[in-house]
Amino acid sequence: MGLTADDRLDIHEVIALHGHLVDAGAYERFGEVFTADLEVDAGDLGRAPLPAGDPDRSRLDAYIDAARRIGPGGTVALHVTNIVVRDHGDGARAWSKGLLVDGDGAVASFTYDDRLARTGHGWRIRHRTVTARREPGRGTPPVLPD
Repeated sequence: MGLTADDRLDIHEVIALHGHLVDAGAYERFGEVFTADLEVDAGDLGRAPLPAGDPDRSRLDAYIDAARRIGPGGTVALHVTNIVVRDHGDGARAWSKGLLVDGDGAVASFTYDDRLARTGHGWRIRHRTVTARREPGRGTPPVLPD
């Protein structure tokens, strides 16, 4: 397919927008970031998979409901950085680092592994895997082209 510089910038902005929406509690705007058939694997954080198979609700709706239930809590800010974007089949794949800052000053670090699709409304995340960063020198680096 070949990603253009504009594609890469749009993907960076979609990933960054998620953090801004979370910080603002603007979960109803998650359609600007994710596809309706979104799949999220946050099992490494102890989260259950999104429910599937409800004909009246999209997976995105389930994700928005889950975000509302969790709520902003004590989280002050979600930051995303170190974004790497590559062609992936008929879409794109992106790896990024996340930092979550709680109200008590605690910081959590994690990695996003996103699969994105180009939609009629721009790039959207279709599949996201979230992996906690708990040990130095552990993890899987992005796959780079030969």
